[in-house]
Amino acid sequence: MKNIIICVLFILFSSTLVSAQLVSGVVKDKKNGFALESVNVVLKPSNHGAVTNIKGQFIIEDVKPGDYSLIVSLVGFGSRTIQIQVKENDFTEVEIVLTKKTEQINEVAVIGKEEIPNLIELPSKEALSINTGITKISLADIQKQGSTTLLEALKFVPGGWTESRGRKVKQFFSVRGQKYPYPSYSLNGIWQKEFHETPYILSSGNIEEIKVIRSSAALIKSLSPLVGVIDVTTRKPVKEELDVSMKYGTLNTYQNEMGYSNLHKNMTYSVRVGGFGTSGPDRRNGKENIWNAQGNLNWKINERWDWSVNMIYVTGSRELVQPIEPADAKFMNRAEKYDPIHTMIVSSKLRYCQSSKLTSELDISFVSRNATYNNNNLSNGSLSKYKEEDFELTFNQLNTLKLSENNSLRFGALYNYWEAPEGKRFYSGNTARIHTISGVIADQHQFGKFVVDGGFRLTGEYFDQWGGFSIEGSGSKFKKVLPIKEEWQSVVWNTTLGLSYLCSSKSSWHYAIAAGIVTPRKGALTSQGEAPENETRMNFDLGYSRNIGHQGKASLTAFWVNRKNAIALNGSILELDNGDFMELYDNKDSRNYGVEAEFKSPTLWKALNLFTNVTYMKGEVQEESEWTKDDEMPNWVINMGANYQRNRWDANVFMHHVNAYKNDRFVSKTYLKEQGKAPLGNYVTVDLNAGYMLHSKYKMRLFGEIKNVFDKKYQTVVGYPDYGTVVSIGVNMKL
Repeated sequence: MKNIIICVLFILFSSTLVSAQLVSGVVKDKKNGFALESVNVVLKPSNHGAVTNIKGQFIIEDVKPGDYSLIVSLVGFGSRTIQIQVKENDFTEVEIVLTKKTEQINEVAVIGKEEIPNLIELPSKEALSINTGITKISLADIQKQGSTTLLEALKFVPGGWTESRGRKVKQFFSVRGQKYPYPSYSLNGIWQKEFHETPYILSSGNIEEIKVIRSSAALIKSLSPLVGVIDVTTRKPVKEELDVSMKYGTLNTYQNEMGYSNLHKNMTYSVRVGGFGTSGPDRRNGKENIWNAQGNLNWKINERWDWSVNMIYVTGSRELVQPIEPADAKFMNRAEKYDPIHTMIVSSKLRYCQSSKLTSELDISFVSRNATYNNNNLSNGSLSKYKEEDFELTFNQLNTLKLSENNSLRFGALYNYWEAPEGKRFYSGNTARIHTISGVIADQHQFGKFVVDGGFRLTGEYFDQWGGFSIEGSGSKFKKVLPIKEEWQSVVWNTTLGLSYLCSSKSSWHYAIAAGIVTPRKGALTSQGEAPENETRMNFDLGYSRNIGHQGKASLTAFWVNRKNAIALNGSILELDNGDFMELYDNKDSRNYGVEAEFKSPTLWKALNLFTNVTYMKGEVQEESEWTKDDEMPNWVINMGANYQRNRWDANVFMHHVNAYKNDRFVSKTYLKEQGKAPLGNYVTVDLNAGYMLHSKYKMRLFGEIKNVFDKKYQTVVGYPDYGTVVSIGVNMKL
């Protein structure tokens, strides 16, 4: 580690030739995202200017440091003026979108800085009333954090809490204490049924933006919206560019990425390839090597039709980290790994704009997962092995009808087919084939500064065959319970109602109500050997948002979730005939409530940006007619950060805190008897990332990272401590 730290310091304090300041960028059509040629770009108050080429690109050279207005205009399009800051020895890059004048009346209604989205252009956008419950994580944010995977990129979300199980099959992420089930995922706007295994192996280099919809009032992007939604958008090309990134650190941690994108007439395309891995902690396994490849194509067929397709392929191997005490010996006695892992995700979006009042969008997604599970019993040397294979096909069709200038109606339907030919995990050897059908209708209406929205969704499942079993009476002989065949399950409903008030040019209020049914996973058992009952859930959100200066923002949100027959783990474990262990559930009335405060500063002293978010949440469970504290969830989640950039230097610091909570999952019986539930959480971690722009024209940046600076071996799940301090150095550049 000493040698690596010396290398970091040497790189960060090295120097190179200084080049002149440049301002460059790309100008695109907002409607279809394609490059605009012959656009006039003028930098005021200087006399510098440029005209975009066939790829929409422009470069303005020899610009003096200072604040400027960049005026962009093209005949037939509305002009735009944006404010930029040019720093000494820096390379300033911007991306600008223009809208045709004939479309501007339908684009957005603007009151101050709040935009009421035009749902003809953005049919899958969530309702405005949950605006303060949505956090966006950009590509730039991901790079500043030094995140390797999708899961790591979620670390600093308000109220975000990850239960890390040492490279287990799933790493569970929740917000506001919403779990069992955990938040669902949407990829490029398409809901994913079985995605919880993927966030840990999906490279952050494939991601353009993540929207974490913390509110339970989400409706459009998910079929299980009452638990929140994580909406992931993959990288899309905007100009011709080659980018390369390499990173290496302690524990043989590495991440390499390379991508190329280009534009050709009415098409854009890109390809990416990269890998990451680690040797894991000493003498506890955890070795992994994962490789990702991505391709993307966007085609503007004509004025009415747009089509895009995206493909991601993941392959590699992953050892599961062995737990330590006080984990039960039966878990510590297993050496497990997935080798090989294969995952393929293909998604396509076809959009047809019939007129300024009607748009239809068809999304198709195919996902295939195939991994071989290996389990070595360390006490007797026996080895068990089986394949975990499944795939799903999704069709999602969504329409937007503009009933009037102030009223937009959305309606659509979704069909998903999921099959696991040989079952998975607990259900290995038992075929599963499930058809999911859902319909949604939602309306948005503006009355001056008020915006009202509401919606309703129905979802039903047909079990062609479910090897996860029909629970009739005792489930003690789990493998012998009969499967479900050719049976419809209960229809699930969700409904939302929201109100937004855009009270000034800088501030707004948002209120949302959501209610519906949450169903347990079929095959789940209670400690009595029966299937858990459906949960009825109701949620309230009240939020206030205010803009502060240029790009600064503050918000405050109160939330309350009432759960009747809430689905929760009870701590008991059932050992199956094949040696696996199944966690058991209970139904208990519970409620979660709390407050989220979020602040992002404008740029201070032309160099510094600060952020902080604080979430206080409290969970209560009803025990024998009395409400008691849920000690299995933390009360406080706090994140802070600072981003500093001056000349060629940048430095980023991040702090993450989760306070104490307890759990008895995976805990040995002896420990439980003597000490009760094991303590978890109660930690503060600090991450550092600093870099130097070696060549501003090509944006070549040398950087160093230190994760978990104070070497905190905290645990979020019993027996699986964090790896501690990891030091890395690397380089990234764009050509």
